[in-house]
Amino acid sequence: MQESFMKGITKLLTFKLSPVRHGVMLASCLAVGLSGSLRGEAQELVIPASASVAATAPSAASAQAPAPDSPAAIAPATAAAAPSPAAAPSPALVQTPATKPAQAQDEEFVLQSATLVMGPKAEPRRVRQPVHEYFTVFDPQAGGRQSIEQKVNPFVAYTNLGTDFGFIGTGQEGIGYETGMVSITMPPDKWGGMWHSLAGLGSDLDYVLDFRACYPPYIAARYQPKVVGLELRAKGKGTFKVEIKGADQKTLWEKVFVVDSPDMRTFVEALNAEEIGHAKFLNWVAEGGADGLLDSVAFILETPAIPFDEYVFLASYAKLARCFSMRTAYVKDRAHIRDGYFDNVPACGLFALGTALAAKRGMVSDRFAEDLAERIEDNISHLDTARGLLPHFVKRHQDGRYGILPGTEYSTVDTAIYYHSMLLAAEILGHTELKARITAAVRSIGLDDIMLDSEGYVRHGVREDKVTPLRAVWRDWGGETALVLAMGAMNAKPPPFRMASSGRVYDGTGFIAEIQSLFYPDFDDPTPDSLTKQNWPAARKTLLQRQKEYFPKNWPDSEAAHRGFYGLSAGEARRGMGYLVAGVELTGMSVIHPHYVLMSASSAENSAEVYDVLRRMEESHLFPPWGMVEHFTKDVDEYLPMLGALNASFECISSYHLMMRSRGTKDELYDACLRNADLRKGASIFYPSSSGVTSFAESNLGSPSGEP
Repeated sequence: MQESFMKGITKLLTFKLSPVRHGVMLASCLAVGLSGSLRGEAQELVIPASASVAATAPSAASAQAPAPDSPAAIAPATAAAAPSPAAAPSPALVQTPATKPAQAQDEEFVLQSATLVMGPKAEPRRVRQPVHEYFTVFDPQAGGRQSIEQKVNPFVAYTNLGTDFGFIGTGQEGIGYETGMVSITMPPDKWGGMWHSLAGLGSDLDYVLDFRACYPPYIAARYQPKVVGLELRAKGKGTFKVEIKGADQKTLWEKVFVVDSPDMRTFVEALNAEEIGHAKFLNWVAEGGADGLLDSVAFILETPAIPFDEYVFLASYAKLARCFSMRTAYVKDRAHIRDGYFDNVPACGLFALGTALAAKRGMVSDRFAEDLAERIEDNISHLDTARGLLPHFVKRHQDGRYGILPGTEYSTVDTAIYYHSMLLAAEILGHTELKARITAAVRSIGLDDIMLDSEGYVRHGVREDKVTPLRAVWRDWGGETALVLAMGAMNAKPPPFRMASSGRVYDGTGFIAEIQSLFYPDFDDPTPDSLTKQNWPAARKTLLQRQKEYFPKNWPDSEAAHRGFYGLSAGEARRGMGYLVAGVELTGMSVIHPHYVLMSASSAENSAEVYDVLRRMEESHLFPPWGMVEHFTKDVDEYLPMLGALNASFECISSYHLMMRSRGTKDELYDACLRNADLRKGASIFYPSSSGVTSFAESNLGSPSGEP
């Protein structure tokens, strides 16, 4: 009905429209004025591609299922050889030509006006979700044969679903890796293949994937995608069997594929989600004599019929939710790690905050959001602290208690992120008891002389021994330092407020300029702040422009330059081997961390342009339903599918702000920030006049979106 309405007014109003554009806009304004405020930007209508699932038909073969106790793989990283955009089904995008005839411009104008009246268009679409792109964290040796230690390292080998995998069969020596693919040379009298857990680790039989509702079960039914197809990419010659099994090893679906092609072929089979139901494993087996290369196995998902801006928030929240353990109520640092092995404290707070926002959208229930926040706060409140500072990472020790992960620190900035998140979650949920407990904990943090260097700058934290201060201090201009000082302002004995006044973040690293705006709307105020005398939005916009210009200037022939991709920030290094801090001040940077696309959206001139970038990422298989990839290379020939909790958190909160900004509707997070007395203290270091502001209506930030 919405689409028919829009097409109808297009036909009525595009006849000799140019002279009356202002009249059409006025009519739209009046119509919206009857039902609400007209704020935000018009989003272009996107007509989804009607992706059909083609079937192929070969014969039958037999294969053995993986044992439930097969080796579990945990791990931080892996770099993928990205499939060619033409190689697999992908959503079609409506692309705007460089120049349009007047009538086309008029039609687009009316459609945008209608979108303002009716709201963003709901889009049920079919999207590719890889189960496993077969790439490695090492350079495969000639011949494609590696030791089992290389094939399955429990910290750096995982699927695109944030799960583990392993090898099965009598001919495992006939399976190895080549660049971006599995190499198979199966002896005639043997068989072999791979198993892939579809939810959690293979040994966690309680975790299964519901093909009818793929996201975690606490997400509401209307927001659930479903699996409607399977895709296999292979070349060579041989018989391959693919099967989907339950946790009890019962076969729920199977299909035999006969491959006989020197070129890479894509096989697509329809799946009936209702018939399959809950599944645990996807396995493939190569029969004796098979000789070929397997590129990837993927699902085709049908997304819920919601607008794209809401889908971006949903997919980002679901990515973060994959890292959360319902058993422990901790957020794992990455989805594929065993519960209690490596948990992330600031991400716990950010997940509570993201869940509170999801509840406001009806994606989860209010009761679930409240219970979750209470469980997380109860966990964290029982951790040992150092001068009130929380550990960055924790694990479950042999006595069953959680404590600091050996070799890590009690961190000022991670404590600040956790408490900012929890204060906001409690405020959004109206949970006064939780807010009181969090407030008391923040006020008890000791940021006295021991935590300051000789110049009065706050230290990064305390060592594992709870006594020795870290040498590094929060001096640099940027959001991390701002959050630490804001937390200090809420303290019973605030520290000196000192911070560099350069107006430039360290190395031009993306997230540092934006992290404060996850929590505070105040940094959208163009008034120079009282501490560093800098115009924060101007500095952030300048950095964003430099980020967008980096690849066209430094790598003009790169795919990133051609497709408008950007994001020199911090996260996992290439292939997940270590940690990378990139930025526009550095030369030769070639790895893009796309969380910055969402984090910087509040600095963008036009929200629709940000969504255009996200659509191009989706088209390039960099933003599947399980969430944005961790990073990708400048030529989009490798990417890292790791589901990491911290960057997922940044994406989740930022995508919410982007949605509210683009729609011009009330941002519940920012509104909560303006209501909370302690957060007003935090903001007052930089903007003293904001200490008494309690709503957007009283603020000097313009519209709820921060736009004029």
